[in-house]
Amino acid sequence: MNQTVLILCGGKSEEHEISLISAKCLLEALDRKKFTPLIVGISRQGHWFLEEEESFFAGELRADKIKLNQNRPTVSLVPYPSDSGKGQLLCEGQTLKFDVVFPILHGPFGEDGTVQGLLDLMGVAYVGSGCASSANCMDKAITKTLALQAGVKTAPFVEIKAFADLSKHSQALSKLQYPVFVKPSRMGSSVGVMKVTQPALLHSAVEKAFQFDSKVIVEQGISGREIECAVLGTREKAEVAIPGEIIPNAQIGWYSYEAKYLLPEGARTEVPASLNPELVKRFQEVALRVFQTLDCEGLARVDFFLESGSQEIYLNEVNTMPGFTPISMYPKMWQASGMSYEALVTELIHLALKRKR
Repeated sequence: MNQTVLILCGGKSEEHEISLISAKCLLEALDRKKFTPLIVGISRQGHWFLEEEESFFAGELRADKIKLNQNRPTVSLVPYPSDSGKGQLLCEGQTLKFDVVFPILHGPFGEDGTVQGLLDLMGVAYVGSGCASSANCMDKAITKTLALQAGVKTAPFVEIKAFADLSKHSQALSKLQYPVFVKPSRMGSSVGVMKVTQPALLHSAVEKAFQFDSKVIVEQGISGREIECAVLGTREKAEVAIPGEIIPNAQIGWYSYEAKYLLPEGARTEVPASLNPELVKRFQEVALRVFQTLDCEGLARVDFFLESGSQEIYLNEVNTMPGFTPISMYPKMWQASGMSYEALVTELIHLALKRKR
């Protein structure tokens, strides 16, 4: 039976445009013999619009070129379960029903458990991890703390919850080796992340990071390679694709937001990564352990550093709703492992429906 998939995109976070690009790519990959799309775009102000597929932004798939069509009718979500088990949207006097949600939302107010909690209240199926897991994975400090308890290495870091407390952390910060990376604890796509090469510049970087979040981490840089793993499945049974590698432009030196989305040659990717079989197995085992430790569901992209000298694996972060843009690593790694973009989207929707049943 053909089922209706509500694609939620946009959102209030700094990753709004990346979400729109991902949604456009999902639409093109959706198997229309099995699924009918229903597109809702969320503006930066939090308003929900019923988008029309034909006019759902045309133009370049670039973060600095796209905008949500806010001339469409607004919709509201019915926040309680229906007798049919379907989700419901109200739009201009009509009730629109859907079977499953693909919340292709990145960052705060989308990937952080907020939307997942709302969908749980509605009792509808949705792609990806639940409320608690999404929140824990969104918060880099919590992710690293839980990973360390599970025996997974992370780079040394200091968590700062208020800018006024920076001086209280001077002893812990002095133990970190430079360069360090200052990161908003609950953002993605390298938004607000800064590389700091000397202590004199740290205060300013932390202050800027607090513009994006009320909690910041200062993390010791790991000299080595950036390796990513794509996990697909359930808590009980999941698989890990062939790892990929991010290779930033040598002049930039790291995988910044600009390198990811704005600069044509900001970085290149290698899928599969050039790793010996033993290292591939190690990465896959650690990625699976992280996925299970953080109680993930459906999908996750688990990002690591491979230290140059020791060949030790360090967890960087976990993305419970990674990008699905043309340059995104998650679908690329599954394509290299023998699963097409279209088959991947179908499997994710099936996993969501199966979990609800």
